[in-house]
Amino acid sequence: MATVSREDFSCAAATNESAYRRVTVPVLKIEAGPGPAVALMAGVHGDEWEGQAAILDLWHHLPGILQRGTVYLLPAVNAEASLAGTRLSPSDGGNLNRAFLGQPARGYTESVAAALEARLLPRIQALVDVHSGGASLRYLPSSVITRYGDDPYDARLPGLARAFGLPQCIYFRGSEAGSMPAAASRHGVLRLSAEIGGGRETSGSLVERCRDGLLGCLGELGLLPGRPLPRNPEIRLYDLDAPAATLRAREPGVFIPGVELGQSVAAHQRIGQMIEPARPDTPARALVSPQAGTVVCLRAIARSSDGDCLFQIAPALPLDSLSSRY
Repeated sequence: MATVSREDFSCAAATNESAYRRVTVPVLKIEAGPGPAVALMAGVHGDEWEGQAAILDLWHHLPGILQRGTVYLLPAVNAEASLAGTRLSPSDGGNLNRAFLGQPARGYTESVAAALEARLLPRIQALVDVHSGGASLRYLPSSVITRYGDDPYDARLPGLARAFGLPQCIYFRGSEAGSMPAAASRHGVLRLSAEIGGGRETSGSLVERCRDGLLGCLGELGLLPGRPLPRNPEIRLYDLDAPAATLRAREPGVFIPGVELGQSVAAHQRIGQMIEPARPDTPARALVSPQAGTVVCLRAIARSSDGDCLFQIAPALPLDSLSSRY
């Protein structure tokens, strides 16, 4: 029988209206005997709902099925942003995924990061950190592998991606020292992420796919022996680190996509346009695909500004090619 305990922590989150305000981050620890320690985390950005809902489901059901090891559940790790439904922390405008700076914390967001680095990361061997496109983007549901800096290739990563069960896997390279991948790297923690949904909405089917993916990862890590793994041998890998993968707006306007998420496009194919209805004499500007591939990410907000990400497009590669991209 698993042992359950709360390991919540709180951080100061002062505002102009509340000098001594604090925000509590909920953490559930489930212990089921010998085995690895794993954290399942969501809500690094508060407007990314699929992971938050999936881990909340596990909060109530995982204690009854966990067979070995220890699991930490953090359904809303940036609790302030989750309560506000915002990407960034309202009290200080901080981005939790850039706040692991290893110095005295200057506000709420850095305090949450410091607590995670002191209380959680030293205790775990693996982390699954679920994201989505949030309010501004929609992603093709994908597991995500992020290499930080010069980290060596970890042969366990393809197995985790297959256990998550989604047919797509995105690959990024990270270089920002304040990111979650950087913090996990400093502590030698195996890390898989995910991008599931977005657009300031969610659905029951996406939440279920995320929950099943998290259970699949626990099975792959040996915490649910005997549970069938939702493996998908046909996983396609998309390298979104290549400069050609991202198309950004080059001036303000209204973004009108001409293709759908998951659609295959050719290089230089017209895939949308930017218009300005308030200035009808301004000609529409055609948007063309920077390379051939699949539309993996699509902006969810029509009104756009210079520099906004509109599309991410990349060719499909076999997951087994991951090691060659390190």
